[in-house]
Amino acid sequence: MKINNNIQALNSYRNLHQNQFNTSKNLEKLSSGLRINRASDDAAGLAISEKMRSQIRGLKMAERNAMDGISLMQTSEGAMQEVHTMLQRMRELAVQAANDTNTEYDREQIQKEIDQLKLEVDDISEKTEFNTRKLLNGFSAVLTTFDAGINPINIVGYPKVTDANIKSGNYQLEVSNVVMTEKVTQPSAGLGQGDIKFVNPNDGMKLGEYTILVREVEQNQDAKIEVLDPDGLSIGTMVIPIGSNGANNAQDVYGIQMDATKISTAGTVKVKLEAEATLKLNDVSDPANTVTIQAERKLTSNNGLFRHGGVEYQFNSNLQAASLDYTITNNALSFQIGPNTNQNVMIDIPRMDIVTLGIEDVNVLTNADANKAIFALDQAINRLSDSRSKLGAVQNRLEHTINNLQVTHENLTASESRIRDADMALEMTEFTRNNILNQSATAMLAQANQLPQGVLQLLQ
Repeated sequence: MKINNNIQALNSYRNLHQNQFNTSKNLEKLSSGLRINRASDDAAGLAISEKMRSQIRGLKMAERNAMDGISLMQTSEGAMQEVHTMLQRMRELAVQAANDTNTEYDREQIQKEIDQLKLEVDDISEKTEFNTRKLLNGFSAVLTTFDAGINPINIVGYPKVTDANIKSGNYQLEVSNVVMTEKVTQPSAGLGQGDIKFVNPNDGMKLGEYTILVREVEQNQDAKIEVLDPDGLSIGTMVIPIGSNGANNAQDVYGIQMDATKISTAGTVKVKLEAEATLKLNDVSDPANTVTIQAERKLTSNNGLFRHGGVEYQFNSNLQAASLDYTITNNALSFQIGPNTNQNVMIDIPRMDIVTLGIEDVNVLTNADANKAIFALDQAINRLSDSRSKLGAVQNRLEHTINNLQVTHENLTASESRIRDADMALEMTEFTRNNILNQSATAMLAQANQLPQGVLQLLQ
């Protein structure tokens, strides 16, 4: 028998200490509801869980961002809707003014309402705001500029950026291999492919589909020819000899040459003038970005419109092989719709004043001016419709984004819960077991402490 070292007591104490430690862990998990309360509980699980928590909180905020973005665009689109209403009213007034039952005085009264509506369009452009941010005054647009005196490729207007992700900087458009093409898209009146060509397509004619109206035909005598440009506007009307009377078969009608000897009946002929060219967009500010934008590519215009590298260019028949330098200033709004870096969507909102819409000089004081006003207002309505359609498309996209964020948030939360949350039933079972072991170990420690007292019996 030994009294210096009570091995049984030490063993009981060790087991009691371990049971109390386990019970403490059970109590900690039961009181917090978490399986991992500190790194020592599960180092790897804690690291994974914390990364998931970052994503979960980021997803929740990205969802709110997307909702705020939709609210901003709805505010913009609501203002545009009212501008649309005013443009429709102005067009209605222009149609009214085009009727010669109106006197000069009548047209002046109509003009007064048009002038007031134009002022209100400008007011809406300047005053529409969201969270004090002006929306329709061009501060959120992607702008392009170049030296108007240097236009060797003869671009019409300014380049229009269609990709709001393109960065600000200096760019260069290279145009080469320019070829004008002409094709009869609707043969009629005896005229077909090869019977019509453009006399001098490089004199600034619009690109697109021309309509030739052949009317009042007297066989082997003459016919009235009217030419409409790609916008549907009349270039002019001319009477020419036809059939056997057309000794000179190459009749030039407002820049369009036709074989008049083949005209035998009335009809409507359509002929398309387009351009083919090779385009290359260089990022002068960052040459390494040129390939990313879009390298050299052979394109055919659509009504004089080329789309290349996220930019639209409008040309007429004066298109030349050369280079044009221009600058892009990107003020597009960035909506952070993801939990991580650069997970955003860019949206640009163009200026919506009367200058941008092309109705600054609209007046209906004469029949001719009223007809011009109808055309200008049609163009303005189309521009506005284009902008509203783009905003509507992005709104639909963001609604799908929100749905995806919600699903991802739900699934990530479930994943994080499996890693970090405590199984309360299991922990309660473990706590009950350890609690019983604590009581048992305490009793056994008391018994072990009594064992050395047996030595006293030997001293009697």
